[in-house]
Amino acid sequence: MSRVAGWCVAVWLSMAGASAHAQVDAERVRIHGSQTMAARLVPAVAESWLRDIGYQDIRREQPGPTLTELHAQRDGMPLIVEIQASSSAHGFQDVVDGNAHIAMMTRRPNAAELDAGWQLGDLASHDQEFAMALDGVAVVVHRDNPLAQLGFSQLRRVLSGQVRDWRDLGGRGAIHLHMVAGANSARDLVDERVMQGAPYAPAQMHADGGSLVRALANDPGGIGFVTLRQPWGAGVRPLTLSDGGRAIAPTRLAMQSEDYPLSRRFYLYGSQMMGALSRSFALYTMSRRGQDAVARAGHFAMTLRPGYAPPTLFGPKDYRELVARAMRLPLSLRFNLTGNNESGVAASVYDSRAVRDIERIVAFMQLPVNRGRRLLVVGFADTAGSSVAATMMSNDRADLVAHELMARGLPVLHARGVGAQVPLAAAGSLAARYRNERVEVWVL
Repeated sequence: MSRVAGWCVAVWLSMAGASAHAQVDAERVRIHGSQTMAARLVPAVAESWLRDIGYQDIRREQPGPTLTELHAQRDGMPLIVEIQASSSAHGFQDVVDGNAHIAMMTRRPNAAELDAGWQLGDLASHDQEFAMALDGVAVVVHRDNPLAQLGFSQLRRVLSGQVRDWRDLGGRGAIHLHMVAGANSARDLVDERVMQGAPYAPAQMHADGGSLVRALANDPGGIGFVTLRQPWGAGVRPLTLSDGGRAIAPTRLAMQSEDYPLSRRFYLYGSQMMGALSRSFALYTMSRRGQDAVARAGHFAMTLRPGYAPPTLFGPKDYRELVARAMRLPLSLRFNLTGNNESGVAASVYDSRAVRDIERIVAFMQLPVNRGRRLLVVGFADTAGSSVAATMMSNDRADLVAHELMARGLPVLHARGVGAQVPLAAAGSLAARYRNERVEVWVL
């Protein structure tokens, strides 16, 4: 080999080594978990975050079928955002094991996971639990189906084949079940909330939600379920659903307030010791720009925009009269019913989303268009226990939120509790108590 050739080889090896060294030294933000979140939502929001904090040369790579990497540089320093699609359970375990900084989860950690991750800190705290987006499922039928609503127990009997004719439910004709083939986010939620281990009846399978709703539009006896992100068109309509409480339609307000029983949050979880960049990303997802990125990715954001007065109000007369001329904000403030830090005391009386929603209410009311407007705060209680206790509890919840808002300079005209007269779920479980014990905020 000549000297020139040898020098060229040496330079090439040096450059390759430097490149490899830079790759090894690149800081990583490791985000592992839910396939649904990893498919589009988290990569899209992560790209927006990188741009907004000054990173350049952002490019997306796919080293493997379940791994997405975002490569970027800022001030000559490389960064890789590693997004590994697996499952909510695997993502959480990776954080526990130290193999990920953030877990993507379509649910909260269960008791066993909280026990395994005790060293992570208080995972119900708004410093470690980040509600990133909302998701939901619509149960849809042909537009000519006369059935208006179903309870979860009825729906489970239909989907499992125990009820095979619409006439048993006030409709007409044989029931035909339609489903999207394979694992999908809509089925995950129906499995968890409705089926509870019951098997599905034989179904006509479809490649995706679009194919399913097109088939339903031509099947008067059909029923199926799709994510609320799926347009269903004029030939199909959603059913109003009840989980032992008031039957609720999948409207925008019911979805954003999580009053609709087949809605859920997409969460990010991190440990107390998560790095600065990881925490920056998690906090960004809940900011206005982060929520705009959530919406651009095709998911439901929690950005606070004007709601509306529902055409039909349910509940006691004093509640209906109180809010009759008001506009409801599209949220329901809920509370932290668990404390899993060392003291066993919750870091905040509010749940992690409510902490952020209070900030959103303040920002919303400070907009010029809302100058001079006042707030109504209405509290609700769980149905378990005496009516007197429920009324007292709902009043306490309403007063708590009202004082919080007034301390931040917002005008609250009334704060009132209406007890357990408008339940969203049948009492008897912690999940039902969490849904029922809520506070609505209305604007005059």
